[in-house]
Amino acid sequence: MATLKMNLDGLTCGMCVKHITEDLSQLDGISKVEVVRGEGKSAVATVTGDAIPADDVLTETVQDAGDYSVLAINR
Repeated sequence: MATLKMNLDGLTCGMCVKHITEDLSQLDGISKVEVVRGEGKSAVATVTGDAIPADDVLTETVQDAGDYSVLAINR
């Protein structure tokens, strides 16, 4: 089981957290997603799974969920 953290930007409310959590959770290989909002529009997503997709897939999924961006992915 692997875990990574993604630094995100653009989250303004609980619905933003919900959209990103649901969309990342639907990817193959991911078993758990936890998104915690920080100050302003920042957030950290912790993603756990047996076969976490490549960074570009994760980034595209976050961007497709809304007007959000991935600042960094720490594997």
